Amino acid sequence: MTLEQVRIKIDAIDKGLLRLLNERADLVNIVGQIKHAAGLEIYAPEREEKLLRKLVALNVEQNGKLPEKSIRAIYREIMSAALALERQLKIAYLGPPGSWAHQVAVSKFGHGVAYTARVNTQSVFACVDSQEADYGVLPIEQPLEGVVHHTLDQFADSPLQICAQIVIAAGEGSPHSRYIVLGRRASPATGDDSTMLMLEAPDHVGTLLHVLQSFVNQGVNVRHIQNRDIVPATGGGACFFLEVSGHHDDASLIAALEELRGQGTAVKVLGSYPASAWVETVG
Repeated sequence: MTLEQVRIKIDAIDKGLLRLLNERADLVNIVGQIKHAAGLEIYAPEREEKLLRKLVALNVEQNGKLPEKSIRAIYREIMSAALALERQLKIAYLGPPGSWAHQVAVSKFGHGVAYTARVNTQSVFACVDSQEADYGVLPIEQPLEGVVHHTLDQFADSPLQICAQIVIAAGEGSPHSRYIVLGRRASPATGDDSTMLMLEAPDHVGTLLHVLQSFVNQGVNVRHIQNRDIVPATGGGACFFLEVSGHHDDASLIAALEELRGQGTAVKVLGSYPASAWVETVG
């Protein structure tokens, strides 16, 4: 084909894509009406991740030339525009415009939603809790700082939930950072999830061993654990933050938490969210 013939074919494909995108937008508008009538959340991280995983797998099946990061980036903006059609979401993030948290938020929610900068972690929590913002984006682990305790400690007296996680690299080969999406409702299961827990246990020799044994007994994988020198809730005992495999509604995890409570351990579920197999690159 000549260059002009190729361009004519591309123009025809673009016309078809635009028609399909607008058809999709019409259906999204109907979804928004149904969600509003049922009192459901507009943003559904579990649905988003399921869709992205399915599209990436379909692209592989079709021997598509677009890499996974391109598929995710394209559909992120399509879904961002769809969210704006359903209702204009507002996302609070830590730091000034252009900060890492701001870039991470855009990498997650796209350019179709509104953003609001917050000066500290407490302000992000307050903004989401008061419904001034729909969701918040905060760091939970950074290469130099490690686990960001001032983020986790805020959960001690907060009803808010972690509903999604974003794993970020500042560039190819850079150490990973982790951010959370803070929401007011728990995220439903996707079949491949993680759960963040805060545990307060009696402080004695072997406390951590007993805590971990309860998860071993029920076949629950503990992926990450961080202890705290202070207990945010009461000031007595040993405090641990754990990330485990599975959803908080899974029978095995429910059994493990019941076992812990039976040993006198206070348990708070900070949220379940789709497990992160994908690393975003920003900056």
